Amino acid sequence: MGFYTTKISGNTKTQVTTDYSTYDSLVITNSHATADITVDLYVTSQLSTDITTTGVYAAETEAASTSSVALTVDNGSGSASAGTSDMFLNEQVWKSDGTLFGTCTTFNSTILLTFSGGLSNAITDNDILFTGIRYYILNNVVIPNGTSLKLEKDEISFNNISYYLYVKSDNSDGGLDMFLRRNT
Repeated sequence: MGFYTTKISGNTKTQVTTDYSTYDSLVITNSHATADITVDLYVTSQLSTDITTTGVYAAETEAASTSSVALTVDNGSGSASAGTSDMFLNEQVWKSDGTLFGTCTTFNSTILLTFSGGLSNAITDNDILFTGIRYYILNNVVIPNGTSLKLEKDEISFNNISYYLYVKSDNSDGGLDMFLRRNT
């Protein structure tokens, strides 16, 4: 038997990193003192064949590198992009043909992405940036104060190499406890 627990302490997406890809159950508890909390639970593809456009463009050319790279981005016509931290932070960034650029480790406003691990492949000015498709397990589900939501094995199993599990609370304090149980 194994289990994994975590407290969600903010309202930004939090990656749930676990040792296994199959669990017998997942319990999400609203631990906030008074408020209902809206939660998203999803997996994001890490496969080059399962990506989606962000609508954000590289605003410069950067060579492949093993050193940190700061990439200026825009909307394709020189104005600020519609990119968000939620869209890019800690996500793999791809070209439309599935070529991996790298993992975005810092997002600064709508004009700069940082790849602290460098770039696997060169980025060309006006390349459109892609990230893995999100598949929602829970989308805008309200968990009332003092209530728990339990998902069973067939609702929470996923391949943790090809997909990463994320949770997001709408409460600035997070206010969620997560408990994954594995009986085998």
